[in-house]
Amino acid sequence: MAGGPSDDTKRASAETDRSYDITDGWGYIVANFLIVAVIAVTVWGLVTGIRHGIGFGSELIFSGFEQESTSAAPRVEPGVEPKLEHSAAQAPATHGENKAGAHAGGAFSGKGLAESLPVSAPILLVVVIIAGALLRGALLLLPSWKDSEGDGMGASLERFHATYENDQDGHQPRYDQPTFMAAIKRAVLTVLTVGTGGSGGIEAPVVPVGEAFGAGWSRVLKVVRPDDLRIYQMAGVAAAVATLLDAPFTAALFAAEVVYNARILYRTLMYSLISAVLAIVLNSNFAVTEPLFTGKAHGSFYSPLEYLEVALVALFISAPAGIGIMLLFKKLKSIIQPIPAFFRPTVGAIAVAAIGLGVWYGLGLDPRHVMGVSEETIAQVSSGEGSPPLKVWWVLVVLVIAKAVATGFTLMAGGSAGALVPSMYMGGLSGAAVYYFLVEMGLPVPHDPSLFVAAGLASALVAVVQVPLAAIAFVMEVFGASYGPPAIIACVLTYKMARRWRLYVEPNDDGEK
Repeated sequence: MAGGPSDDTKRASAETDRSYDITDGWGYIVANFLIVAVIAVTVWGLVTGIRHGIGFGSELIFSGFEQESTSAAPRVEPGVEPKLEHSAAQAPATHGENKAGAHAGGAFSGKGLAESLPVSAPILLVVVIIAGALLRGALLLLPSWKDSEGDGMGASLERFHATYENDQDGHQPRYDQPTFMAAIKRAVLTVLTVGTGGSGGIEAPVVPVGEAFGAGWSRVLKVVRPDDLRIYQMAGVAAAVATLLDAPFTAALFAAEVVYNARILYRTLMYSLISAVLAIVLNSNFAVTEPLFTGKAHGSFYSPLEYLEVALVALFISAPAGIGIMLLFKKLKSIIQPIPAFFRPTVGAIAVAAIGLGVWYGLGLDPRHVMGVSEETIAQVSSGEGSPPLKVWWVLVVLVIAKAVATGFTLMAGGSAGALVPSMYMGGLSGAAVYYFLVEMGLPVPHDPSLFVAAGLASALVAVVQVPLAAIAFVMEVFGASYGPPAIIACVLTYKMARRWRLYVEPNDDGEK
């Protein structure tokens, strides 16, 4: 995966920044708001298009598994071994019980097309994921597409901080690099990766989309001041993330923290907040997608034991799970790199398909639990709903491992996807696994696993990308304000423990992280 700027570079940029000395006139403020609005609208449009494309592809290849499932699966209570042996025609329904594809995009569903194809669901899955991989492999042979693989976040942050190196000469090298076309290529490759069954999030690929649109509109409008260019770059990132999460404060804080690391510059943050809110308004009025994550209400009272359990989950389960994904990626990269570039995506796709079908045939669970974004898995586990095996602790552990390996094969083989949502998946499901293990042991726990899931995914996010305030805001905006205190405990402890571990770091001289 691409490395990003070092902590020293981020601190140097924050210390060099003098935007706090700028006092904008009213006309200037209005002009900035209008430009930010244009950026937010166009970024929202492309990111929404990415979600629809992924939703269509996901429905095409996964809806067949709903058709081959029975409407009633044998009930498995927590602590009871599930019956896992079955034929394809006996696999339990999981996503069919929910609004399949709604989170991923589902307005333009591929389900009808899948129903008309005279092939079984497993065969269709293998054919589509390999076809998508071959097309990606062909595109990545073209020099102009090479920068579109991986998650792209590190490269976007490099381009942002490069604006500080040319603060006085009146010329911005960022304008000499691709902007709108780079964003479109990134969108196409992301749909071809995640929409054909690759495992990964879409939160990281939309960061370069937002940054590129911010820089692109700045170039079109001939923006000269680097301080203004940075406003628009960050506004684009915030709009992109807000479109996915439907959480404006989280999106703006994420942009601020991931860019400057332990520094928040308020001039850029204020415009990022406006950009994020505009994306939310567009989502509410024109989009037919739902947020990537949804939460379950919880009471505001927590016992001392529950706080202790949250702390233990964060320190010993979720944070290590988030950190461990980095080591796994490094190992998988060493395995995949010797393969010729054209065939890498295909090899990765075959491995991911094997993992997904292994979950289907071995555990009786929809392959979507480890392929694609898998955001619905987090929602089902958090609410205690979905297929009965999702309430068995060791099944959740198997899913965590399978998702990590599937994501590693997707990213290290040249896919355009993110590792943040998979890390949150690992943290959340690890927390739920602890919950159901404690249930099996007969120990006191909350009435549902949502507390453990929320704390787990927040701590994993902090462990991977060092955005504690955004992680806390995310839990409060998505799961509810009542989750705030335990989320604070989990994020603070994780931040202190994992301060030196980050996913988007500057590569060493040998090119490794």
